[in-house]
Formats: sequence, C-alpha cells, structure tokens
Amino acid sequence: MFFLMLTGMIIAFIVGTTLLVQGEVLFGSIGIGVGVLMLLFIIIYYGRNKKRKKYDCTPDCDCVFPDCDSGPDCDCGPNCD
Repeated sequence: MFFLMLTGMIIAFIVGTTLLVQGEVLFGSIGIGVGVLMLLFIIIYYGRNKKRKKYDCTPDCDCVFPDCDSGPDCDCGPNCD
C-alpha cells in the first residue's frame, strides 16, 4: 500500500507540474493539491502506525530474572519481538 500511495503521489506531482507549465492553472493546482494530500496521508498514517508498534518482551523460558527492561533484546529466549 505504501508504494502504491507513493507512486500515486509522484504521478500527481508530475501531472500537476506539467499542467501548470502548460498554462492549465486549475487542473495543475488540483493535481498538486492531490499530491500534497497523498503526502500528508502517507506521513500521518504510517507515522501513527510506527508509534503503535510495541515490543513483546516476554521470555519463552522460565527465567528467574529476565533482562527485558533495556529494550527488545531478552537474554532468556530467542523470540523477543
């Protein structure tokens, strides 16, 4: 989905710029506006999803003192995402 939105944004910017150069101010502005809206959507949507990603740091074995406080790297188990 990211690359589809990125491709659409680039196409909208190119079409809008081309139309502005040729003198079609209304359609060129609409194309640039669509490109800006797509850019904002990409930044907001993927920026929000990045913040939601949390690490599940529960060890897969029965450790007495799991070392999961300093980040996603646990000493006890191989699967600490």
